[in-house]
Amino acid sequence: MASSGPTFVHRKEFLEGLDKLFSLFLTDAETRRILSCALVARNSKTLLSGGYGSGKNTFVEMAAKMFFGNSVGLVRCHQELTTFDILWNLDIDKFLHAKVGAVAPRPLITAPFKYLNEIQRLNVQCQNSLLILFADKTVHFSDTAAETPDYVCFLDQNPHDIGTVGLVKALLDRIDYFLNIRYLGMKETQELLKVKYKERHVEDLRTLVDHALSTEQMQEIWADVEKIGVSDDVMLSSSMIAMLVRECIRADRSISSPRYRLICDGCRYNGDICSQLERPLGHRWTESAIKIAKANAWLEGRESVTRADIRRNLVYILPHRLELKQRNFEKFVNEADWVIGSLNEALESKETLWSEAMTSFQSTLNGDGEALKKLSNPADVAIVALQKWAMNPDAAKQERQHA
Repeated sequence: MASSGPTFVHRKEFLEGLDKLFSLFLTDAETRRILSCALVARNSKTLLSGGYGSGKNTFVEMAAKMFFGNSVGLVRCHQELTTFDILWNLDIDKFLHAKVGAVAPRPLITAPFKYLNEIQRLNVQCQNSLLILFADKTVHFSDTAAETPDYVCFLDQNPHDIGTVGLVKALLDRIDYFLNIRYLGMKETQELLKVKYKERHVEDLRTLVDHALSTEQMQEIWADVEKIGVSDDVMLSSSMIAMLVRECIRADRSISSPRYRLICDGCRYNGDICSQLERPLGHRWTESAIKIAKANAWLEGRESVTRADIRRNLVYILPHRLELKQRNFEKFVNEADWVIGSLNEALESKETLWSEAMTSFQSTLNGDGEALKKLSNPADVAIVALQKWAMNPDAAKQERQHA
């Protein structure tokens, strides 16, 4: 039986809370949209990056207070922390005498709102422990196990911080969304000064925030967001984008050695998106894309996701996961600029071609032999993948073509 659609439970109250929040944390409309989506996407992990005084910490702590009360697991990161410091509490007296109940999980495990401040300072051992927390939702110490409830997690970093560890690649891939927090412009600076000092003197904006929703109500919102519909068309289109940044007709790059260097010269797809990547992207980003697309649709009061919902968020989903070939940085200043200027432009140019290919593909699955001919001259590696599937829909894996 198909599940019922969303009821938009607590949406009005949540939007009112957002209006209050963003009357204090001043930023552009696009940043507001992504931050809002992250709050209503269950188990989302969002990395905020910005310089000193950009307001990262202020936003996160105001959002936590407004929507989760005191149910917050906060870690102020530095290099000397151990996994025990961030995950477990130890009762020394119990440990020395009985050991029963001596170890208990810290709020980073138990809280539904998690915040890792200055994550780039955390040592590699602690970062690896976060991988277990995020991946399995259960962590162990000796014979003690603790399970985290559903949550939202924010992490922040200052990219200019000196002497930091940086983030391991495996943790970056677990992070759903990456967002740069920019400094305020003149108008916003003036507005902020008025809020804090014109009719009152308030140095800490967090004191102006009231509770808007409870943790239980946020959990109801998460469940409702997940009822947003995703059509087969949107899923297939998303899978084609995945193939565009993953597939290669010359080699299975998913199992290639780190020392392997693919030579794209002479390949018919040289110059397309696949040839611009140093390493292919795995599957996890597609799940991040669906989650934020559902959140975005829910916030806008829509019952289903569109292809545009997927594409508009790629700039927040992909950059921190990408390994681009060096030549790309002769044109693009960073990975996000590449997503906007290369990937999104390519997707826009392929829109009609892909729509026709997907229509032909669906016809082949319905037994239309003539439709397969329309896939016989694939224009890119995504359509190559469609063609392979259409030719042998039951095959687990196809032989690679060689240019």
